Amino acid sequence: MLNFAWPQFKFAPRQWLIALACGGIAGLAAPGFDQWYLAWFAFAPLFLLIYANNSYIKQIMLAGAFGLAYNLVYLHWYLNLAPLDWLGFTGAFGYLLAMLAWLSVSIHQALAFILFAAIVSRLPLSGSFTAKRGPKKVWLVPALVVLPIAWVLIVNKLGNMPDLMGVPWTMLEYTQYKQPAVLQSASVIGGVGICALIIAVNVTIASFFATFIGGGTKQFKRLAAENRETAFYHGLGMALVMVAVYCLGWQQQGQVKTSAMIDTTLVQGGINIDMQKTVHRFTIEDLVDNYDKLLVNSHDSLVVLPEGALPTYLREQPGVTNWLKHKAYEKHLDIIVGSMDRSAANRPFNAAYGITSSGTLLPEVYHKRFLVPIGEYTPLLVNYLPEWVKRWTNTPAGGGFAAGKEPVLLDMARGKVAPLICFESISPEVTAASCRAGGQLLVNISDLAWFHKSDCGQQMLAFAVLRAIENRRYFIFAANTGPSAIIEPTGEITHYLAQTEKSNSILNGKVGLNSQTTVFASWYR
Repeated sequence: MLNFAWPQFKFAPRQWLIALACGGIAGLAAPGFDQWYLAWFAFAPLFLLIYANNSYIKQIMLAGAFGLAYNLVYLHWYLNLAPLDWLGFTGAFGYLLAMLAWLSVSIHQALAFILFAAIVSRLPLSGSFTAKRGPKKVWLVPALVVLPIAWVLIVNKLGNMPDLMGVPWTMLEYTQYKQPAVLQSASVIGGVGICALIIAVNVTIASFFATFIGGGTKQFKRLAAENRETAFYHGLGMALVMVAVYCLGWQQQGQVKTSAMIDTTLVQGGINIDMQKTVHRFTIEDLVDNYDKLLVNSHDSLVVLPEGALPTYLREQPGVTNWLKHKAYEKHLDIIVGSMDRSAANRPFNAAYGITSSGTLLPEVYHKRFLVPIGEYTPLLVNYLPEWVKRWTNTPAGGGFAAGKEPVLLDMARGKVAPLICFESISPEVTAASCRAGGQLLVNISDLAWFHKSDCGQQMLAFAVLRAIENRRYFIFAANTGPSAIIEPTGEITHYLAQTEKSNSILNGKVGLNSQTTVFASWYR
């Protein structure tokens, strides 16, 4: 029977402040703040908070407080949704709605922390790497192994299932996007493996603390090692694992080579949200003229235009398609462009098209598979909410998009391109499926104008770095208002164009192709 121990809520405010403060500090490891080193120890207090209490309710609520603070800091860029005049929410009300969205998403993400604590707080644990018999001959599972695995299964996977409107944005592995040496093993174990490694280090630190400082308490005994000498060897063992990971990473950085032979042009159109959504919006003719000027010096290259670059049903616009075909043939360009498509049943899709250098519009069209909840489709629950909530589903198609069902490659003259649209690069499953289907080059087209100038784009780049390493592919990230980048298969960002809302520009670079399937892409689903 569970012991709710309600009075503990009233008399232990310090633990709640510690949970919120530690969660907020851990959030500073996020891309944008770039305090990556915090990820390796700032989660240790979470495990100590969970196992320092008898009350089951308090255990899960403290974990929820930690998770809420962590996500509020990590997802601070939601505040940059405002101003929302383009949605009809003017002045202070627009800023209030941005804050509401920020808080709602952070609470939703914090539920995964609560679920994690609800499960692992019930486990019979020992602060070790191996299982052992405890009192009454009950087997105790090793905390230093089980907790990292449980974190990946519960927080990364179960707690962020698309069917539950999960958006795995604030995963720990992305905090390391500027530390390529530690990430190279992701081609085998993936970002989820990197996350498990980070959690393992944090659990080891928590166990060390529990052994040396809190080992005498009943709760901490589930984290504490058998004795201080054992705790020391656990720490030494984890340190050796980290040394091995770094050494392997440095070696792989020198060995992974893909020749960059394909000239590439990323078009950053600079079409801000007011140009898209207000009465002053650009027409299709305005957009074509804008891109035509940007491509005046492009020849013999792969050209990438961002998500929604041409917000129309492209196959139904012969004038626009003829311009694209002529431009591709005249300048010998392979062009990838974001637009819309619809099925025979009139279902709209957020789409990516390919026009080859021979002037051919490819019949295969990529349809975005991983849609943004509320932003691109209306979950069933939203139908029962106020009208102002439904207005967030404000896509060029009107009422939202349908989801694509399978990876579609664009077979360009220069190679097979695996398109991804906007935050699909958050999904290792979607990306790996495209590479297994034969994609030789990963291309993400995005439109981040909704969030004005914020850290959203930098965090998107962090996702792209992990996907590049996991699949050993060059990764092109082309965003309407930036940032835009070219990323090598080792995760190094070789070409970069900063975010801007008021000007258009292009980014030139070179990319290569790879047809081999990595170990990670082979096993991860």
